[in-house]
Amino acid sequence: MRTSVQAGLARRKAQSGQQAEYDRADQSATNLWSYQLTLFLLVMIAGAGLLLPFDGDLSRLAVSVQWLPVEILKSLTNLVLAAPYVALFTVIIAVCLVRRHRLRGQEGYGLKIPELLQNYNRLGTIAGQSLFGISAILGAGLIVNILKYFVGRPRPFLIDSAGPFGFKPFDFSHAYVSFPSGHACTAAVLATLLALWFPRYRFFAYAGLALIASSRVFVQAHYPSDVVTGFAIGTITTLILARFLAQSGLLFRLGEGQLFPELKNIISRRIKLQGA
Repeated sequence: MRTSVQAGLARRKAQSGQQAEYDRADQSATNLWSYQLTLFLLVMIAGAGLLLPFDGDLSRLAVSVQWLPVEILKSLTNLVLAAPYVALFTVIIAVCLVRRHRLRGQEGYGLKIPELLQNYNRLGTIAGQSLFGISAILGAGLIVNILKYFVGRPRPFLIDSAGPFGFKPFDFSHAYVSFPSGHACTAAVLATLLALWFPRYRFFAYAGLALIASSRVFVQAHYPSDVVTGFAIGTITTLILARFLAQSGLLFRLGEGQLFPELKNIISRRIKLQGA
């Protein structure tokens, strides 16, 4: 048992030294903004701009569509409400903190048994990523809501009376907060979180959540340009926050030329002590 603990501590010390070298390299190579973000921003601005003159016609067309897949899509529109995900991440953080407290109370923790330390650190990583998720949702949501009230664009259900461009800045009513879409913003934040946590499924995360975001047009809550703009804000805000954390040596690492940071600490399964 003692040999196993000593071997585990030696491995941990070596890994810590390597980690510190990686962190120093990451901090020096990381830029908060990148040319990929510039390209993405320009593409999204161009897309929203091209859609803008056709918003009214596209909105009327979307409402007239009577197709089963569209009806199913419309039923999924509230899957990207922000509040449930903030609540979920909050619960995860609370559970992780309680479990970490219990681990500290175990006798083996004071002996620095590698298995207990690994579990303790893994819970900290999960809590940290959950806090990152909350910050991304709230940060992007704040930007969107400021723009909503500043622009005061009428929602599509007012298209016959106010049209797509009957703006009323600082109206503060539900009917005049169409631009940009908050649901689309949250969908983009969730897609980017999944893309960061599960890089292999990055395409599916963005494709699926972009499809759900588009449902806001079919339920007559937003114009297409509202959805594109909201999705852009959610994506860029989350990526900038992740890159900032990588720059600070927290949660992520980012190599030169990378758009998406990588997880700094992979959340792996617990290991069994050999010879225990």
